[in-house]
Amino acid sequence: MKNKLTRTGFVKWLRAKHPRTRVGYSLNGMYSCPLAKFTGVAVGPVRYGALWEEKALPEWARDFVQAVDDVGGTNASPPITAKQALALLGE
Repeated sequence: MKNKLTRTGFVKWLRAKHPRTRVGYSLNGMYSCPLAKFTGVAVGPVRYGALWEEKALPEWARDFVQAVDDVGGTNASPPITAKQALALLGE
C-alpha cells in the first residue's frame, strides 16, 4: 500500500496537486479510482461491490467512491481532477 487510507491523508494528497491534475477516472477499472491511485490498492465500483470488503472501507471512502462512480454515469469514464475529488469529499 502506497499510502494509508485516511481521509486527512487523502485530502492532503489531493491539495498537494494542481486543481486540474487528473487523479483518477470514474468507472474505468479498479486501479483508476482516485482512492486506488492514492493507496495503490484496487477499488471497484461501489454499486457492484468494492474489491475491498465493504466493512474495510470507512464510510467516507464508500461515499466518495460512489460519488466518483456517479460522475461517469453508466458508460462514460471521465477523468476526475484534484479539484473535483475535493468537491466530492465536500472540501
